[in-house]
Amino acid sequence: MKSQHSILIVDNDNDVVNTYRDYFKKQKMRVDVANNSIEGLKKLREGEFHVALVNLNLPRMNGLEMIEIAKEEDIMTNMVILSEKGEGDRNNAITALNLGVKGWFEKTPRAMNELLNKVKELSESMSVDEIDSFISALSTQN
Repeated sequence: MKSQHSILIVDNDNDVVNTYRDYFKKQKMRVDVANNSIEGLKKLREGEFHVALVNLNLPRMNGLEMIEIAKEEDIMTNMVILSEKGEGDRNNAITALNLGVKGWFEKTPRAMNELLNKVKELSESMSVDEIDSFISALSTQN
């Protein structure tokens, strides 16, 4: 049975990955993980995810650079940034908005419920592909 919500966690901190993976699995979500941006892009290209939770500071390529490449490749996964308290600046925030990032959350236990609600909200919205298919179906009926 396919899970309603599918997420990809891209983070190089194993403690964070394990905490988030366990938390979202308990919520009956399908969870996959990548430990760096290169692996994250590979999984985004090969799989279908409603949401990707992407660490801002990843090795080799930061999270915003990874999201920019995904956008250039028309990967339609909803992207959410995860960061440590105080990480990121105004320029990062502007870049994230321009890339269509859907949220920015600190990696704190207090933020988990809010993050869960955001993941559910993004997972339940129609993707651009679904909207295009729906419009195409309507067009052929007229």
